[in-house]
Amino acid sequence: MSFSKYANLYLEFKKHELKYSTYYKYENIVFARLLPYFGDRDIKDIKPSDIKRWLYSIDDVGSKSKRHYLGVLSGIFQEALFDEVIEKNPVKFVRLPKYHSPIIKPFTADEVKKILDNVDNFNFKVYLAIAFYTGMRSGEIIALKKEDINLEKGLIRVARSRSRFGETTPKTRYSIREVPIIEVLKPYLINILNYHDHEYIFVTQYNEPYQDTHIFTMCHWRPLLKKLGIEYRRPYNTRHTYATNMLYQNLVSPVQLAQLLGHSSTQMVYDVYVKYVETNYKNFDRAMNIYK
Repeated sequence: MSFSKYANLYLEFKKHELKYSTYYKYENIVFARLLPYFGDRDIKDIKPSDIKRWLYSIDDVGSKSKRHYLGVLSGIFQEALFDEVIEKNPVKFVRLPKYHSPIIKPFTADEVKKILDNVDNFNFKVYLAIAFYTGMRSGEIIALKKEDINLEKGLIRVARSRSRFGETTPKTRYSIREVPIIEVLKPYLINILNYHDHEYIFVTQYNEPYQDTHIFTMCHWRPLLKKLGIEYRRPYNTRHTYATNMLYQNLVSPVQLAQLLGHSSTQMVYDVYVKYVETNYKNFDRAMNIYK
């Protein structure tokens, strides 16, 4: 039985199990990375050493991507294992490449103020205010509708996400949540709620909701940071900035932060944000008397 047969069978099943955006990534991995190498080889003949040779030949991506590739490859072999075409999944004998999370570089309070004070595009200004003051994901922000904003109760309901693949539910079921509206964010929301009559909060010049935030990044974000002399970081860093400051200022517990960010558990909070806060000694009180 050929590897390609089970690769296509794997994709056929995943099409029913995954969101299209995730399926699209898996499909790209199969057709761009796996089939060119393993192709029509008999799946029974592929050994762990073959997989290692393939893995070590990849030099254009980092260890995080390689781990994703191995995950998809393992899934393909698993389908063959379920059909009893093979006796063992050879990927299980291949060590995953070590992956070190990138160092977080949140924006400082001064940088956040400078950014919000100098944005010249109205939509993007409100978008950034929501991002910095709620930690919401980009797709969740551009998917907001007016009905999701409850100024009276001071809550934003996160119920959907938008991307170039269309509109779906948020990343996970835990991502469907309510986020508090802090006072400093209110004026931004009031302004945009009264700005137009469309059901979506953010609409283009053609009166359509944004598909993604690419235009914000290319036309406004990069030029703005360059003009202000601020080190470039992805717009997603607004989420990191929110999270680390909420913890650093002791405004929430790790459990509360996980809920606000839409994580299924506190694991990500402890692995990424708590670790950053614990190793950031810039404002450490060195004059303290521990044993008074």
